[in-house]
Amino acid sequence: LLEAMEMLSVAPAYSDDQWLASAFRVMERFPDPGYESLGIPTWHYGHELPTPFATHIAKYFENSVREEGLLAFAKGGVIFTPGSAGTMQEVFQDLAQNHYESYGYASPMIFLNKLFWREQRPIFPIIREMAERGDLMNLNLGLYDRNEEVLAHLSRFTVSSKATAPGSCPPAR
Repeated sequence: LLEAMEMLSVAPAYSDDQWLASAFRVMERFPDPGYESLGIPTWHYGHELPTPFATHIAKYFENSVREEGLLAFAKGGVIFTPGSAGTMQEVFQDLAQNHYESYGYASPMIFLNKLFWREQRPIFPIIREMAERGDLMNLNLGLYDRNEEVLAHLSRFTVSSKATAPGSCPPAR
């Protein structure tokens, strides 16, 4: 995984010229993923590409239904990277699912890029404060700048156990 991440780090965003080429290099280096995966790209926004790593592709015609399903399936957590209105919607949709344990569990909500989530779209401090006051429950939050930190956080999480006690929130690192 670390070698694949290093290979992908040359073009981390789908807008980077080498994004697709770096993904193909990873697939060439590791041809058998050992699993099947489902990619459910948005068809609502034409500029967001499907992942080349998916072994299967699905299509939803209603983006809100797609997002609800993706967040419900994300038992291992969601990594939120800088985005616009759609990303903000997904953050709050995932927040509600975790708070109410809508699908029987709460999974990590990881925010990548501290500057973005603290200053440019400062929703992380608000979410954190609400969780600490007990207004939001069942949250497992992380705020990081490095992929390695994200992986470490996710590796500590197990779906079979509660991520946090009701009303509590682990410290953001």
